[in-house]
Amino acid sequence: MSDNPAIANGEVLIRVENLCKSFGDHVVLNDISMEIRKGEVISVIGPSGCGKSTFIRSLNLLEEPTGGSIFFEGEDITERGVDIRKVREKIGMVFQQFNLFDNMTVKKNIMLAPSKLGVLTRPEAEKKAIELLEMVGLSDKADQYPAQLSGGQKQRVAIARSLAMNPDVMLFDEPTSALDPEMVGEVLNIMKELAKKGMTMVVVTHEMGFAREVSTRAIFIDEGNIQEDNTPEVVFTNPKNERLREFLKSVL
Repeated sequence: MSDNPAIANGEVLIRVENLCKSFGDHVVLNDISMEIRKGEVISVIGPSGCGKSTFIRSLNLLEEPTGGSIFFEGEDITERGVDIRKVREKIGMVFQQFNLFDNMTVKKNIMLAPSKLGVLTRPEAEKKAIELLEMVGLSDKADQYPAQLSGGQKQRVAIARSLAMNPDVMLFDEPTSALDPEMVGEVLNIMKELAKKGMTMVVVTHEMGFAREVSTRAIFIDEGNIQEDNTPEVVFTNPKNERLREFLKSVL
């Protein structure tokens, strides 16, 4: 929970209740419950294979839970009959890999979803794409193709593409892990700017500096469950969980 009163008392955008996920006999997530409030920036940290990516992919049902419920803006999106495509229009997602369409220009990649889904007219989508490219510092790349961009530039385009739908929350699944070290900063800077503007964000990350400086909350997952959930100050300087202390020694 954030120590910022405005956030702590803010609207709950996502509520997770008793979330479980198994692949066959392998339990990946085990009875996770938590809330994500408007304006929070939550960093999800933990060792490789602990369930971080499965957790964040469950929030928009890219991974279908084995048990439990996920409420988005008050609606149980795990219930049968829910149009998950409509829900995903409000939940932006940025992946490790950029998932851009190589046969489309940068601008058309950004325009595609809002114009195809009827959220914006084509002229509106083009205007929005140009504005977003300016925001991520790539206005000069609008008519280039993804193959002409660096990894960091591709990821900034992927962020712009998600923002084109005007989402209420942004999910980031290790957005810098596929990048060369010198390109990590340019992507993190965009994410920091989004945080300053009040975007609700859930970020699975190995970037401990980002988790410590930008987050309102840091969550440590291990063995399929949340072992610690607190402010970054507490998580990084006074962790209560022994496994978290061991983890931080290995990564800091």
